Amino acid sequence: MTHSLALWLAFVIAVGIIAYFGSRRQAVMFALVAALTLPAAFLPLSYATPLAPPPGKHTVLGARIDVDVAIYVLLDGEEPRLYRLPYSAEAANQLQAAQDGMADGEGGIAIRVGQDGSPGFSEDSGTPEPPKQAERALLP
Repeated sequence: MTHSLALWLAFVIAVGIIAYFGSRRQAVMFALVAALTLPAAFLPLSYATPLAPPPGKHTVLGARIDVDVAIYVLLDGEEPRLYRLPYSAEAANQLQAAQDGMADGEGGIAIRVGQDGSPGFSEDSGTPEPPKQAERALLP
């Protein structure tokens, strides 16, 4: 059950309890309100924010490029957030190159946002592997 449907159901139950102990007129109003608010349970609860992400390096969880419209990126943070970045051919090419580079399934994509809000995409290999120890002879 989606969160919005559960919220609508909780509202209907709460108002139903109030209407049960009230008059017949309240019960009719309850049925009307419940029927009118049902479609709201299926509406999306948020949209991509048009604001630039905060400056710094972030991990890209998902991305979509709409040519000549916008670049949508889902960034990891305290809570994942969807951003709508203005479309630029340079940023789109960097993002596409980073996506192509991680086609083997390893690593991820990072975005570095400058102080002016300009994005730059690159491959993010995650944590670097520790250096291997040098081989040593077991026998003298």
